[in-house]
Amino acid sequence: MKLFIPKRDLYLQEMLRRDGRGYATHDRCLDCPDPATAKPALFRCSGCAPGPLCCETCMVRKHQECPYHRIKRWTGLTFEDTTLKDLGLRIQLGHTHDRSACSNPIPCRSDFSVIHVNGRHVVSVDFCGCDKAGQAGDVVQQLLRYDLWPATDCEPNTTFSFELLEHYHVQSLQGKISMYDYYLSLERLTDNTGTAQAQDRYKTFMRIVAQWRHMKLLKRAGRGHDPSGVAGTRPGECALRCPACPHQGVNLPDNWETISDELKYIYMMTVALDACFRLKRRDVSDVQKDPILGSGWAYFVEDTGYRELLLTGVVPLPQMSSCTGLSAVDHANTKFSRGYTATGVGAVTCARHEFWLASGMGDIQKGEKYVNMDYIFVCAIREYLVLHKLVSYDIACQWSQGLLERIAKFPPHLRIEIPEGSIKYVIPKLHFRAHKREGHSPYSLNYRIGVGRTDGEGPERNWWEVQGIANATKQMGPGTRQGYMDGTCGFTNWRKTVNMPWTLRKKLRAAREAYTEQRVIFDELTKSLQKNYDIVAWEEEIKVWEADPFNHDDPYVGLSQGPTEAETLRALSEEEQVASALPGFMALHDVSPVGFVAMGLELEDVKTRLLEDAKKATSSRITGLFERRTALRRRMQKFRDLQAIYMPRAVALLAEDPSCRTDTELIETVRLGLPSEISPSRRDAVCSCRLQEIEARLRESQCRDALQNIRNKLHTLDHLYLYKKTQVRHQGPNTRARGEITTQDVRKGRAVTKYRLARRAKFALSGHGDWEKELRVLNDEDVRGIQDDDPETEKKKRKRSRSDKEIPAEGRRKISWIWRSSDLDDSEDRNDSLKVEWFKSRARTMRWKEEIVLLLEEMHRVLATHSYDEERWRAHAKTCAHQDPAIYEGMVAYALKQARIRRRMRAVFRLVCIDEARSAKGAKWEECEEWRKVEDLEAGVIEEPAEAEEEIASIYESPDDLIDVL
Repeated sequence: MKLFIPKRDLYLQEMLRRDGRGYATHDRCLDCPDPATAKPALFRCSGCAPGPLCCETCMVRKHQECPYHRIKRWTGLTFEDTTLKDLGLRIQLGHTHDRSACSNPIPCRSDFSVIHVNGRHVVSVDFCGCDKAGQAGDVVQQLLRYDLWPATDCEPNTTFSFELLEHYHVQSLQGKISMYDYYLSLERLTDNTGTAQAQDRYKTFMRIVAQWRHMKLLKRAGRGHDPSGVAGTRPGECALRCPACPHQGVNLPDNWETISDELKYIYMMTVALDACFRLKRRDVSDVQKDPILGSGWAYFVEDTGYRELLLTGVVPLPQMSSCTGLSAVDHANTKFSRGYTATGVGAVTCARHEFWLASGMGDIQKGEKYVNMDYIFVCAIREYLVLHKLVSYDIACQWSQGLLERIAKFPPHLRIEIPEGSIKYVIPKLHFRAHKREGHSPYSLNYRIGVGRTDGEGPERNWWEVQGIANATKQMGPGTRQGYMDGTCGFTNWRKTVNMPWTLRKKLRAAREAYTEQRVIFDELTKSLQKNYDIVAWEEEIKVWEADPFNHDDPYVGLSQGPTEAETLRALSEEEQVASALPGFMALHDVSPVGFVAMGLELEDVKTRLLEDAKKATSSRITGLFERRTALRRRMQKFRDLQAIYMPRAVALLAEDPSCRTDTELIETVRLGLPSEISPSRRDAVCSCRLQEIEARLRESQCRDALQNIRNKLHTLDHLYLYKKTQVRHQGPNTRARGEITTQDVRKGRAVTKYRLARRAKFALSGHGDWEKELRVLNDEDVRGIQDDDPETEKKKRKRSRSDKEIPAEGRRKISWIWRSSDLDDSEDRNDSLKVEWFKSRARTMRWKEEIVLLLEEMHRVLATHSYDEERWRAHAKTCAHQDPAIYEGMVAYALKQARIRRRMRAVFRLVCIDEARSAKGAKWEECEEWRKVEDLEAGVIEEPAEAEEEIASIYESPDDLIDVL
C-alpha cells in the first residue's frame, strides 16, 4: 500500500482514459472486410477485451454468441449506453446446434428480458416455428437449451441465465449473501442512477432460485439416471452422506459384525443432537403459497407427517429435572414464540465429522421439546439401525430416560426397533460442566470406552457456520426456506468431504503426539504407585465400572473427606448431650459452648457481608446500612456476655485491644475474640481446650463447605458465560445475563473469602498436619473451572496477551487442586485422589489410543466410499437409457464426470494421508485395495513430490481448522 500511495494520480488518470476512446481514435471500423466501404467506428463493448471501436454491423457479428454484453456508443464527446437489440442483434432459438437459418421464426414480445450476472438485458428472441420445431421442442425447451430458465411455462417473457443461477447459488452458499441483496446488485448493475425504470422481478427470482436449487439437488443425487425418475425419490436420498462414517454395504467389511468385542467401537455410529434458536421463521406465507419441493428428500424431515404428529400430541413432554440449566431446558416452554411458526431448528449430525445427517433436521415450535427431537432423531437414525450407536445430547441424562417408550407411541412406520444396549448416551464435553457431577461420569466422553477424542460439540460449530443465513431465512416462506437450508447443509457437507484428507491427517498427527505423551505420563505414574498401591485391583475396579457404569459407584468423583458444617454441628451437639447426662455436669448458661462458638462464626459471616456492602453502598442504602450495624451491635453485645462466661480471662485481654472494643461506629470492623484470634502464647490461658476443639472442627467443616460452594459457583459461571454467548441476543437479555454473571461472581468471591478465613483459623488452632493435604492454601490461580479446551482452540475463542496462560484440554490439562479430594486414611472403600488421578490418566491414554484406531479406520472408510461412489456412477453410465440420443449422451457424460471426480478425490486423499497412516501403523501396515495407487489418471494431474503438499492443497480448499479437540 505504501508503494501505491505515490502512484494514485497515475491510476486515476488511467481510469479517466477509459472514459474516452484512448488511442482508438480512427474514424472507420477496422473489422469491416472492405476498408473502402468501412462504416464509422462508434461502438465499444464493456465486456470484451479492450480494442478498437467498430461499427454496428461488426458489433452484432462479434456478439452472436455473447448476447449479454454491455455496449456503448461514441457521440463525438462521450459514450452513452445502447443495447445489442438496438443494433439489430436477434437470438434464434432451436438452431444453435448447427447455426442453420429458421424459415419461420416466431418473434417474442418486444420487452423480452434476460437477467444475467451483469444485470438485466432487453433482447430480441425468435422461437423456432419451421419444420424443425419438433426437434427444437416447445418454448420452454428451446429456452432451456439456450441456457435460459423461463420465469413461467406459459408465454415466458422473463428469463434467467444458467450462469446467473449458478453464480448466485455459490455466492449464497459460500458468502451467505441474501437473495434480496443479490437481486438489488443486479438492478444496480443495470442502472445505478435511478433514471431508467425497470420492472421488479424479485419474487420471480426467488421462485426460480428455489427451482434451480431443487433440480441441482436431484441431478447430483442421480435421480435423472434412475428409471423411476423424480417421483421415485426416497426420504433422505438427496442428502450427501459422511464418507468417514460407517455405512453398511458401502464402506464396511463383510465380517464387520464378527469383530472382537474390544474393537466393536470402530464400527459404532456416533451422532449428536442439538437445536439452534436463531434459525427462526416468522409466520409469513404457508405451504399452499410456497410449497416445499421434495419434502423429506434431503436434510429436513418429511413435513406433513411431522406436523401431524405434533398436532396429535401423542407424545407428551416429560417433566424436566433441575440437573442442568442449559438452553434446551430454558427454551422448552418459551413464551417468545408469538409471530413465529418456528422458533428454531433441531438437527442430528455425525458427531465425529460434523456432517448433517439425512432426514435429520426439523423445525421446533416452542423450544426444544422431546417430541420434536424424538421424531428428528428417529428419522435420522433409521438407516443406521444395524449399527451400535453413541448419541450425544446436551440433556442426554434426561432425554434418554423413556426414549424407547416414547418412540413406541409414534405412528407405525416410525416405530423403529432398537436392540437393547445398542445405544449409549453421552453429554458433549463443553455442556458437561453445566451438569451436576453425581452420577454423570457414565455420560462423560472422557470416560466412555470407544469414543476416542470425540467432543460432541459438532452441532455448535455447525450452527456457527450457518448462522449467516438466519436473518435471510427468517422472512422466507416454508418451501423457499427449507430449500435454502437443504442447499446450505449439502454445501457444508460437500466442503467437508473435499477437506477430509487434511482434516483426518491433522487429527491423526495430533493424536499420535498426544498418545505418546500421555502414554509416558501414565506409565511413569503407574510405576511410581506400584510399590505402595494395588494397581491390579484398581484396574479391575475400573474395568467393572466400564462394563456397567450405571450400576456401580462412580470412580471418577472423589468422595467427601469429612463432615459438612451442619453435620459437625450435629455431632458436637450430640456430644454435648451425652456429656450433660453424666453425673456432676453443671451448665454454665442456656447457650452451650457449641452454641457459643457457632454464634461467633455466624457473627463473623455477618461482619464480612456488612464490610463488603459498606464499600459499595450508595446514598440510598445508607439508612439500611445503619440499621444493619445497629442489629449487629446488639448481637455483638450478647456475644460478649457469653464470652465473659466461657472465656472470662479473655475479657481483660480484649479490653486492652482497641480493635476489639464495641464502642465504635464501624461495628463490622470489631474483632470477635474467638479462640483462633487469640495469640498462641495466651490461648491456653484464656480459653478451654474444648472451645479450641469445637472451633477447629467447625472451621475444618467450613473449609469443605466453602470449597464445595466455590466449585458450584464455578460450574454456574461456566454455564452462564456459555449461555450468554450462544443463546442471548439484544440489549435487554444481555443486560440481565450480565447481571446474573456478576451476582454469581460476587458469591464466588464470598466463598473464597470464607475459605481463606476459615483455613487461617484452622491453621492457628491446629498448626501443620495431615489436614493440609486436603485443605491447601487457596491462591487466586487455583480458583478456576475444569477447562476442557485445547490451547489452540482457546486462542481462537478470545484474544490473549503474551502473559496469559494457555488453558489445556482434558487430554493435556492440569486440574486445579480444588477439584481433587485427598484420602487421609487410605481406606479401601474410598476413591482417594491418587486412585482417581490414576483412573483419569488411564482414561486419557485410552481415549488417545482409540482416536488413532478410529482415525485409521475412518481413512479406510473414506477411500472405500469414494470407490463405491465411483462404481455407482459408472454403473449409472452403463445402465441409463433414454430415447433421445442427446439426452442419453448427456446422462452418460454426467455420470462419467461424477465417477472421475470421485476417482480424483480418492487419489488426492491417498496422496495426502498415506504417509501419516503408514507411520501410525508401523510394522502392521498392509496396503489393502483401498490404499493402492490410483492408476489411469492423466499425467501430471496428481504428482507426489516431497514439497507438493501445498500445491495439491491449492487444488482443493485446505481447511482453516476443522479440528476442535476438547
